[in-house]
Amino acid sequence: MRKTYHYDKELGKMVEGPAPANVRVPVVSDAFYAAKPFKAHDGTIIDSKAKHRAYMKRHGLTTMDDFTNTWAKQAEERASHYQGTNKQWREETKRDIARAMDQLGRK
Repeated sequence: MRKTYHYDKELGKMVEGPAPANVRVPVVSDAFYAAKPFKAHDGTIIDSKAKHRAYMKRHGLTTMDDFTNTWAKQAEERASHYQGTNKQWREETKRDIARAMDQLGRK
């Protein structure tokens, strides 16, 4: 079951549950950027989608929505690692331990 979260201004953090009906979520378009331009960390004024995209590309940045599937896959890999069901990681760990022991034995 999917969970939904929204930002609660009074608490100052994300909370679980749907947003109240009177809260409007802005659609991010060029009009949104033009109405509320913002300054990036290096002082660049960003007032359009194109400028935002170019700034992100120039500095090698991305938005978190690019990692939605990546985070889920990595969470599964971590779970299998901690449960000991990931054979590839087990074999890599065995090789790493054997190599470290061999290096220590040579000194």
